[in-house]
Amino acid sequence: MDPLIPDDNELKAHARMEINSLLDAYDDQMRSVAQIRDQLHTLRIQARSVDGTIEATVDSAGVVTEIQLKPAALRNKPDKLAQMLTEVIREAATHAERYAAQTVEPLNEIVGRLPDLPDLLPGAPSLRDPFPIDREDDAPSP
Repeated sequence: MDPLIPDDNELKAHARMEINSLLDAYDDQMRSVAQIRDQLHTLRIQARSVDGTIEATVDSAGVVTEIQLKPAALRNKPDKLAQMLTEVIREAATHAERYAAQTVEPLNEIVGRLPDLPDLLPGAPSLRDPFPIDREDDAPSP
């Protein structure tokens, strides 16, 4: 037996350690994903009109979950009230979009460390770039 070539048991032990390490990393990543999902699920962003008479609350997707109007808000003409509501909702949705983007940023790091499908199966389509841009030099000749 060649002393420079590891025996079968050493290879199996090394492979087992590598697999266990990958599984541990995967478990950690899935916990991180669950935490991010929970953060987004419970996220509520509020915005208030300049005069404080209108308040809108949105979720992580920018969907309105609550609107509060003080009696003074109802003294506005309907078109002014609608404009104020729109501005407050838009502001809350913009803040929610920014916060959600910051919250999911760690997912890019997690996904970046995972192998892509072509790494595992040569010739398979990429999951990271499912719709690659066709280049003229890649196009088949007529």
